[in-house]
Formats: sequence, C-alpha cells, structure tokens
Amino acid sequence: MALEAVPPVLATFLLVFFTTYLCRLLRSTLRKLLKDDLNIYQYVAEIISTFQLVAGMLEGDTVLEEYGYFWYGVYLWIFFISLDLTFDGNSTANACAVWHSVLIRNSTRLTGILKILLQVLGGQLAFPYMKLLWMFSPLTKHRDRRSALLVLHCQSALKVSILEGCFAESLATFMYFFMMVTFQPKGRVWNALWDATVQVAIILVGLEWTGMMFNPALASALTFNCVNHPLLDHLLVYWVAPMATIPLVQSTFGKVQKFKQRRQAARMKVE
Repeated sequence: MALEAVPPVLATFLLVFFTTYLCRLLRSTLRKLLKDDLNIYQYVAEIISTFQLVAGMLEGDTVLEEYGYFWYGVYLWIFFISLDLTFDGNSTANACAVWHSVLIRNSTRLTGILKILLQVLGGQLAFPYMKLLWMFSPLTKHRDRRSALLVLHCQSALKVSILEGCFAESLATFMYFFMMVTFQPKGRVWNALWDATVQVAIILVGLEWTGMMFNPALASALTFNCVNHPLLDHLLVYWVAPMATIPLVQSTFGKVQKFKQRRQAARMKVE
C-alpha cells in the first residue's frame, strides 16, 4: 500500500494506541520494581501520565489539520476518556490539580512542587518521543511535520493579548475545576465521560485564543519557547493565571456548598 494511501486517522490510532500500551507497560513494570510503594510511585506516575497526555495532544494536531474541529473534538473526547481510565498512582498530569490538592491539604507543599516539576519533565520527554515516532510513521504528514520542526520553531498557541490570554486561561481553569468538583458523577467510567466532555467543550471554545490549556505542565510542553512567545508572557498566561484561579474555585465551591446546606436545612424545618 502506498504511503499516501494510509488514512491519517489510522496512523493516529496506531501511534496513540502504541503510546498508551507503552505507558501501561512502564506503569506495570515500575510498580513491580517499587513493590507498589505509592510513596515513591506517585512521583513516577506523574512523569508517565504527563508524557502520555502530551504525546496524545501533539498527535491531535494531525487530526485537526486533516479533519477539522468536529473530528478533533471527537478525538480529544475519546483520548481524554482513555487517559482517565489508564492514569494510576493518584496522578493527574495537571499542575493545577496538584496545586488544588496542596491547598486543601491533601498533599504537602514539597510533594506538590516535586510533582509539578516531574509533570513538566514528562511533558518535555514526549516531544522528542513523538518526533521519533513520526520519523517511522507510514503517513507522509507525520514525516513532514517532523521535518518542519527540525528546521523551524513551534508556533505559539497564544493568539491574543497577554491580558486576554490570562483572562481566557483563568476562565477555562475556573469552569473546568468548578464543574468537576461541583457536578462530579459517581463511578470511574461516568466521571471519565463527564471529565472528557467538559474538557473538550472548553478547549473547542477557546482553541484559537490560547489553545485552552488550563494546565501549566501541558502548556510548557506545547507552547513554551515558541516563536513570538516570550518567557514572561508564558508564565503569566499559562502559569500565574490558572494557578491563581484555583483558590477562587475553592472559595466559590465552599459558598455553593454552604448555600445547599442552608437550603436543605430550611426544607427540613418546613417538613
């Protein structure tokens, strides 16, 4: 079969499936080596999970370019569900989620800092890994992308001003975490479906503004050091804005919970 005859969706499926299986193998092997010691494995898990996330997001650009927004959304929805069902060791691959855990005192500050640094490391490792896979891919598009990245710098995902970018990332972070902590369904599968749906909706709405990362570790892998994207811009939009939003989410969630409790108490008095 000619290389040009390979459907891009098939090549994407094979690359993502291979990466998912590789990460599963790494998790299984390392858990055995560490004898399921979660105190150590939780840090390793963040590297693997962020690596898996970033690899899939890099490959998603192929779907977006070949099939457009709708099928890109479908791809992300399926991909995010697969992440939710394969992540382990309490890993999140999201620096904001780690920060949230620290603020509610489920993790220490040292643990949080280490996890965030390891997430960034995992994301950075995904980039050379994907370029290696694209070199051996049967899809011409993959090899063209690899060749372009070898001679050109990546293009910044930030398409608006710094102020607008901070607002967009802050709003995306607020909406995602508030929806997840407020309306989180019971059961791992239902939670994965809800998580994927919320993420895809937010990403598609603001994709042309900032790429809608609402995850500093992901942004560091996808848009850090890109063309026309200074370090200060990156830190403000993709780190400061979302991380500063987490306390607001917690405060709002607390007020919502108190309101529900007061309303429930009022109903009980009426009855």
